[in-house]
Amino acid sequence: MCWLSKLLRVNKLTIPYPEEKPDYTKTLENTDIASVLTEWLIKYRVLPQFWDYWKTEGVRISLTNEISYAAGVYELDGKRYMNIRPEWLNPGVIAHEQAHNSYSLLSDNQKLEFGFAYTLVKNTDPLIKLLYKTNAYGLTSDVEGHAEIYRYLADKMPEVLKQYYPKLIGG
Repeated sequence: MCWLSKLLRVNKLTIPYPEEKPDYTKTLENTDIASVLTEWLIKYRVLPQFWDYWKTEGVRISLTNEISYAAGVYELDGKRYMNIRPEWLNPGVIAHEQAHNSYSLLSDNQKLEFGFAYTLVKNTDPLIKLLYKTNAYGLTSDVEGHAEIYRYLADKMPEVLKQYYPKLIGG
């Protein structure tokens, strides 16, 4: 192999946090939310000072077969909830949904600022362009873009966006 081929292979861009496939052996009875949540906290390098927030204070996570989609979050009476199908309980799906929960912590002005910053980088950043070549879901809205950027890029996202991920990457 020539030196140029080796150099190109070394510098090839890859998605830092590739998608995990559903595990259909997981059921309500044999799936442990706490261990997968801890796996997400470690794998996505969530700052340790925020672990208690994500484990106990911030979001109540429930496994259910009663939804037709992988997972979702919502707010009720000032509290955040996540429902997730057992086969989709993995760090990547948790990362996507927790990014939605992080987005809910932003002020309206911060959400607008994120939208402007995201618009500037989504067509120019090499990793974001690579992501959207294979999975364009983040282009459906700024909210989904926010979640997809964290889910697939996390700490490798453009620096200008990191401040819009409270309790995940930012303070």
